Amino acid sequence: MSSAAATNPPWMFRTRSFQFAAFVAAFVVFSAVVASGATSSIDEPVNKYAKSIEGNPGLDAAMIAITTMGDVATLLLFAIVITIIRRTRKAGMIFLISIVALAIVVMYMKPFVGRPAPQYAFVPAINLPENFGIESDSLAPFAAAFSYPSGHVSRATALAFIVGYLLYRKSRTAGYAIWAFPIAIGITRVYVQQHFPTDLVGGFLVGMMISVVLSNSMKLWQPFQLSRFKGKEDKEGARASSA
Repeated sequence: MSSAAATNPPWMFRTRSFQFAAFVAAFVVFSAVVASGATSSIDEPVNKYAKSIEGNPGLDAAMIAITTMGDVATLLLFAIVITIIRRTRKAGMIFLISIVALAIVVMYMKPFVGRPAPQYAFVPAINLPENFGIESDSLAPFAAAFSYPSGHVSRATALAFIVGYLLYRKSRTAGYAIWAFPIAIGITRVYVQQHFPTDLVGGFLVGMMISVVLSNSMKLWQPFQLSRFKGKEDKEGARASSA
């Protein structure tokens, strides 16, 4: 990628690599297994347990607050902010595009796999503000009843991938630490009965694939460049003013 490749995090690999091929293969195989219903014996007990521990006001409030951090509106706002900042503009642009790409991919993957959402309803033990609601995983009506893969986890994974790259080049500890974000979002999505545990794995895999493709195609490791014609325009302007 560049002379600084040695300082790149381990998740920054090329699309033409064994690692990327492994992620694609894993996603295809894992999605087929989920679609077959073979994971129900693993998923159902976890969601049943999550249902059994809800009702604690403090825990419910914490889970709702964390899961809201993975909402489309929240992450779009974050992406816009880091796009405005020149030093992180390239990362912000890639993250913005990844949010849109993941929304489309996940929206069409859900009915294709056809995995129904959890049967339990989350009933918080706190009074939520008026007009506040826990965001469903898909805003498209034809995909709303399905849960695989998790759109929230896919977006959180893209954030960890892209922002984690920036952090890793400054501090490896910080670069790894941000991966706690998609894990936390995943736990909350199961707690609020939006997903099964295996939906989280699917969301992670698709989030990784889209992030790798966009980061490589848009060259995340290169700083944001202004128009390539700017220098030429400046020279032409200088000649015109001297004439």
